[in-house]
Amino acid sequence: MFGRRSLGISALVVALFAAPVLTLDAGAQQSASGRYRVLVPDFQPTDNSDDDFGKDLADELREAISDLNTHTAVEEGDIKDDLKRFKMKMEELDCIRSRQLAQQSNYEVVLCASYAAAGDGFAVASIQFVDTRSGESFPVEGFEVAEKEEEVAASRIVDQFELFVEQTRAASFCSDYAQSQQWENSIQNCDRALELNPDANSVRYTRASVLRNMERYEESLEEIDRVLEANPFHENALLLGGFVAVTLDRAELARQYYRKYLELDPTNATVRMRVAFDLAQEGDPFGGMELIEEGMAADPENIEFYKQHGNFAFAAARNIADENRMMGRDEVTPEVEELYRKAIDSYGRVMDSPEAEVLPSQLRNAAAAYLQLGEAGESAAFTERALEQFGDDASLWMIYADALREDDRIDEALVALQAVERIDPDYAQLHLRMANLLLQADRLQEAVPFLETAVEKGTPADQAANMIFANGHSRYIQPDPKNYVEFIDVIQLAKSFEVSSMAQQTYDFWHGYAVFQRGIQLNAPENLESANLTLPMFREALGLFQSSKDYADSQPSINYAQFIENTGVYIEIQEAIIKRGR
Repeated sequence: MFGRRSLGISALVVALFAAPVLTLDAGAQQSASGRYRVLVPDFQPTDNSDDDFGKDLADELREAISDLNTHTAVEEGDIKDDLKRFKMKMEELDCIRSRQLAQQSNYEVVLCASYAAAGDGFAVASIQFVDTRSGESFPVEGFEVAEKEEEVAASRIVDQFELFVEQTRAASFCSDYAQSQQWENSIQNCDRALELNPDANSVRYTRASVLRNMERYEESLEEIDRVLEANPFHENALLLGGFVAVTLDRAELARQYYRKYLELDPTNATVRMRVAFDLAQEGDPFGGMELIEEGMAADPENIEFYKQHGNFAFAAARNIADENRMMGRDEVTPEVEELYRKAIDSYGRVMDSPEAEVLPSQLRNAAAAYLQLGEAGESAAFTERALEQFGDDASLWMIYADALREDDRIDEALVALQAVERIDPDYAQLHLRMANLLLQADRLQEAVPFLETAVEKGTPADQAANMIFANGHSRYIQPDPKNYVEFIDVIQLAKSFEVSSMAQQTYDFWHGYAVFQRGIQLNAPENLESANLTLPMFREALGLFQSSKDYADSQPSINYAQFIENTGVYIEIQEAIIKRGR
């Protein structure tokens, strides 16, 4: 059996060698000037630094890159036009969104960076050049520059950009020589490309393929393992590894590669399913779903099709929903709803089939699809059926709890979470979720012990305390009328945790704010009785404000000096009233 399988896989690997090798493509679409286009967004600070530095640095870089012979920067006006097309703002362009925008606009390269204040200047960090066609990045070491030295910073980055250009060229030659079977020339260029960017995984895979063709099998296996270390699910590398291992008569190693490869296609059914799976893995689950639907039409009794169809429909729905959210549309569109319905129907067909082996993950997907459609009751009912078969699956109990919570069945949801705790006491963020469930139900006192347990199990105290603070702030400070008395009780609970200095200052400020405002409410009669009542409150508020200065100064919306002054005035007034009253 192993011999027959290895022959089939080996033939597939040989076919892969005849196709273009995966690497950076120097011949992709370019601008009208014949130069590659580089998207340089305005760089954003990671702290509260002035964003002028990031804008000025981006301007300098666009100008410098446009002076190169091989590349030109996308003009700022064109970037803004693209942003308008996708209803985005420049300040939203982090590296991930910049790459997405570049792919949508057919720009070949993205330059990413960020910065923060450092001494009298700025530290520029997270610098990388990204080839949008391969998705691979060329990282650049960060550095510090003085204020107003954007031109110096741009020069340093452009110096590294020229190395990126050289690396891209070497990677292209690495691929071209491999396809023309000029193995030595290919290896030389692959080595140069990897010297400049050791993380170029497509180049490393090409090098492994070339070494195999040169019959340097042990070296090829070493390179394959490096590829898989960076990407454990590199399908071609897994196939190539199996082929090389068979060539070396290392049968067990070959089985390991093939087992890993087959994990990506657990059904091991037909070519259609193989191609559909590949499409989904390459980011097109919708295309994979359509291929499976063709198979379902031809063979509606093949339950394996329904397994994959549910997976692909669910993934396609999630992808489209994520894209919609990026464009500012949070509602479930008819297209997304239809895909979720398809996933639910297919998973239900698998669940109802007595001969089918259904996976807990597939049932979780169906339950999650119901939740995304706002049908919490249906999700809970479906999950109850699933738990009859997989009662020891903690994740199923978790999504069951989510469904019950959405259906306002809080006590039942808590029981479901307690079932998770019995199965897996260390389930990630379990006690935080228990606490959050009770906080949303306005059951603060019941939530606190769960937060304390979460902290005991390693959750940062700030995270636990912030849940209490945020819940109290949204309930008692944000709405009108405000309830300062309840908020004071809540903030004191948050302050009972051993939090960081900044968190303590945050709580002190809002504690002081609530005490100050409560004092104003009780001061209304402005007589001796109200003065005696509120003077201690204003003094307490002043002390809390004074202990929270760093936090208050970091918030542009807070006029710290005004709070201090106003509190002092109220203290003087109450002291004067008390003095006259005596």
